[in-house]
Amino acid sequence: MTTFNRKPLSLALLAAFSVGYAGVAAGALLSLSQVPLFVTSGQKANVLLVIDNSNSMDEDATGAAVGSANSDSKSEIARNAAKSIITNYTGKINLGLMAYQQSGVSPQHLHNSPYDVSYNPSNYDASYSGSRDSLTKRYRVSNPTSAGNYIHYNVALPFYAGSNQGNGFCFSQTADFDNGSETYPGGPWDSYRCYNTKTGTSDTLPAANNTAAAVEGYTGNFYNGQLSPTDSDLAQGILDFGRFLTWSYVGPTWFSNSNPGRGYLHVPVGNLDATKAAAINTKLGTSQFSTNGPTTSSLPLQNAGLTPIEGTFLTALDYFAGDLTVATEGGPQSAPASSCGKDFVVFMTDGLPSVDASGTALTNPTTAIAAAADAAEDLYTATRPVKSYIVGFALPYGTTPGILDTIAAAGGTGTAFDAANTTALNSAFNSIFSSILAESGAAAAVALTSGSVIAGGKIYQGQFNSADWSGDLIAYNTNSTTGAITSVAWQAGTVLNGQNYDTGRKILTYKPSTSGGIPFRWPANPASPTSSELDLSQVAALNTNVSNVNDGDGENRLNFLRGQTGITGFRARLISVLGDLVNSAPAYVGVPAFNYPNNLEAASYNAFRTTYATRTPILYVGANDGMLHGFDAATGQEKLAYVPSKVYANLSKLTSTAYTHRYFVDGSPTVVDTFYSGAWHTTLVSSLGAGGQGLFALDVTNPSTFSEATASSIVKWEYSDADLGYVYGQPSIVKLNTGAWAAVFGNGYNNSEADGSASATGYAYLYIVDIGTGAIIKKISTKAGSVASPNALATPTLIDRDGDGDVDYAYAGDLQGNMWKFDLCDESNQGVCDNVSTDWGVAFGTTASPQPLFVAQDSSGNPQPITSAVEVTRHFSGDGYQLYFGTGKYLENADILTTGTQTFYSLWDMAVSPSTISGRSDLQQQTITTTSTVSGKEYRTTSSNTVAWDGLVAGGTKRGWYMDLATGERVVSEPSLFDNRVLFTTLIPDSTACSGGGTGWLMELDAKTGAALGGATFDVNGDGQISTADNLGTAGSYASGVKKTSIPSAVRLQKNPGGPGGGSLLKPISLSKNDPTKGVGGSLDVDLNSLPSAQNRSSWRQIFE
Repeated sequence: MTTFNRKPLSLALLAAFSVGYAGVAAGALLSLSQVPLFVTSGQKANVLLVIDNSNSMDEDATGAAVGSANSDSKSEIARNAAKSIITNYTGKINLGLMAYQQSGVSPQHLHNSPYDVSYNPSNYDASYSGSRDSLTKRYRVSNPTSAGNYIHYNVALPFYAGSNQGNGFCFSQTADFDNGSETYPGGPWDSYRCYNTKTGTSDTLPAANNTAAAVEGYTGNFYNGQLSPTDSDLAQGILDFGRFLTWSYVGPTWFSNSNPGRGYLHVPVGNLDATKAAAINTKLGTSQFSTNGPTTSSLPLQNAGLTPIEGTFLTALDYFAGDLTVATEGGPQSAPASSCGKDFVVFMTDGLPSVDASGTALTNPTTAIAAAADAAEDLYTATRPVKSYIVGFALPYGTTPGILDTIAAAGGTGTAFDAANTTALNSAFNSIFSSILAESGAAAAVALTSGSVIAGGKIYQGQFNSADWSGDLIAYNTNSTTGAITSVAWQAGTVLNGQNYDTGRKILTYKPSTSGGIPFRWPANPASPTSSELDLSQVAALNTNVSNVNDGDGENRLNFLRGQTGITGFRARLISVLGDLVNSAPAYVGVPAFNYPNNLEAASYNAFRTTYATRTPILYVGANDGMLHGFDAATGQEKLAYVPSKVYANLSKLTSTAYTHRYFVDGSPTVVDTFYSGAWHTTLVSSLGAGGQGLFALDVTNPSTFSEATASSIVKWEYSDADLGYVYGQPSIVKLNTGAWAAVFGNGYNNSEADGSASATGYAYLYIVDIGTGAIIKKISTKAGSVASPNALATPTLIDRDGDGDVDYAYAGDLQGNMWKFDLCDESNQGVCDNVSTDWGVAFGTTASPQPLFVAQDSSGNPQPITSAVEVTRHFSGDGYQLYFGTGKYLENADILTTGTQTFYSLWDMAVSPSTISGRSDLQQQTITTTSTVSGKEYRTTSSNTVAWDGLVAGGTKRGWYMDLATGERVVSEPSLFDNRVLFTTLIPDSTACSGGGTGWLMELDAKTGAALGGATFDVNGDGQISTADNLGTAGSYASGVKKTSIPSAVRLQKNPGGPGGGSLLKPISLSKNDPTKGVGGSLDVDLNSLPSAQNRSSWRQIFE
């Protein structure tokens, strides 16, 4: 007997083709969710943005005073960068705004003041890059009082005065730019004589009188006295200003030469909706100089005072702890709402700390940085931990590189961002906020999808982030001996970001009018496309916006879908252009390695294997960006993408700034070596899941030929039918008794939906479609269902009874709890079995009144929906088959709160005297007996009741066994068989905040009877070994199940590298998140169990299909 399904682990397995995961539902027309149900339980990240509002924000990036309102000022650059973040992240995060507390703010007049100047042109060298106290100067400005002459300098900083001081030219008999004699705050400060005019090019220092000064070109004396440093001066370590300095008037400003030492909360953290965005944007507006209101909510931030980094962190600490009660710091304010532990500070400063938390001036940078780092650490290690990202923007000249890293490390983010200019600042903000999204997400954070694949020494796992609906396919390296995950090899989302949208991707699509593949490109003349370009209907779909208005923007939409970013008016993709991967399980396609006899077909299969023995391994997976993607398994680079025609109606929604999630290509691809048109081919078939009512097929035999030019040979067909709904299940690809190869699949959900092509019956159907042409071979009706309550067949499992390579039976459950057996040969399985019109059908009952093998019902007689594939193996007696499946559905929002009892079943389908199974009374019950916690994990024990098999035990009447699950618990993924055990995972939805969407159990039972295994099964004590010490506190008490902290994936097999026919099979594993709120950096939970490793298999592909 051969089981044809996606990962055939049957105990008597001989060969394999392929199958997959199904959907869920029963009752009336389903309200299929367009959002993953498990993301409803999350919270948005809390982000407190801290913007520097010290005096130095009046400067440009070089330190020259230009005024806060100037577009080149650090103030305007920083505020515009922050406003860009607000635009892109509205609706995705919770955001608040803090700045420095201020005191003594007064209106002043700003002047730009070059220090240590030279008037002598021979001292100017624009290429100079040495010490700023050199006689050589790299900058110059025109002398406004001496036509044709210049002022040469290396540093210019702000000068503040109570009135417009016009132009100033000063000299000092005692000053020396680097003499270091002054100490802050006491001085003594150097005395200067200042004049309105300086002519000529002399650098001679005059005597301290007007007569001597006039000789050197100084006239109009108006000030004689000391000049003291500002915050900007102190930040650069300047306590005197050289023998010569000048200034020129810039404009009005605000000024303070002090600071109370703390921060001020201007806008509390809250949902970044339009109202919150408006409040923060008001504070980030361009500076005004008419009303002195540093804390007035209707006025922009005012730049004035010193830099209290330590104290601002302490104010943030008080705020997140709910202790911000002081009005002078923006209180009283309650703490931000819970964000599932995702709290962040993004702190942008243009200088080092200049005052401590009490407002005392600081002059030792090392001490100041250490104090600020301590405060950031206090925030990070608090009862409510808050991570701090640090951005140093246009830091003062001479600042030690990486000096802010100490603060970032203490705040939990490792390294500070050093942004020297506008571009670097925007890049830093984008990187930080995308990292926050990637780490937290808007709901369930980064979630494991239903699919993973294990091949080539790696685990490939799909993920998505619900904050911006970006996706990722991550390759994890594994230990070659233990199979343990060791590191991340690559992330497809990151790799795809680096591929050029126009020249770096090969994207194909389907042209319905010619039934062929074409490049996914905008037509040269969209009004009259050629035969190798989009159909007019596809052009119209892309030209139509979400308001159903033809805006003619189709070309931009197509380029957006190809990966172009920065298109005005379109949705910002903040993490990756790769869309979310939710229910699509990746398919690994390497060397042809099915266990086919060489003479199975007219052409040699071994020759086919030899021809493609070195082809590039590719991972194929569907994404909700409208495409199936093919990624190089070694590098993560996309090699091929495909846009099915059935998704065009909704593609424009992906570009909308108001995008809400929906599914596009959400089905799991099946890839199998097939034979048609006289040759072997590697064929991929996939459904769209909830993305559309249809399937498609691609020829992926030779990745080296993937190109737009070969689209017509790669794209084979697309299939749809009125009785076809949303196919969540994974198709099977098999050889039939007629000799043809076919795709076999269930009809899917809501086939009677009023979409213009509705089913007239609502029945569940089994479809059999020719693999080479897409033509229907057979459609078998179950006669179960109605238009009002359409039925749906789950993923079928195909069986080759006699090992000849042709399928003979199919098993599949449906929404109404029926487990169907389909006979794909004649009644006695004799002869050529090629009369499909009369011989193929439901195995029990009649064509007019088919009967299921079994109907799953709970103890009260309520139907139990079957929504995942059944596992099948030969019954231990040799008579017929033993089936394994669970019940439950998880498709509608209402399913989250469903509390009915679901069950795991094992049925005996007898071959010698075939008959249906009447109900539970024909099955032996096994039960969950206890639940206990050991070493922080929950474990279950189960019963070991004897099964009195019908006809095998005296007086026996049982046709299998069952185990009821806990209230609300259900099975929505297929089980696995290994080493006489059945392994399956369960799902327990949870809609509470921070739950990660739910939990579940990994169960492991005796496959024959469903009894507990009787020995140690899991590594309970965590010593890395399975022994009698792994009991549950009492000798002989062993676990049958372990609870997972997040929703577990289906059980997968892991295999050591070894090539076709080689290598060894490691233990089955189920992946889940140790912490469901963490992203790629979070660890995966893989339970060590007692299954033997190093079981040899005859085929590489068997394990992964």
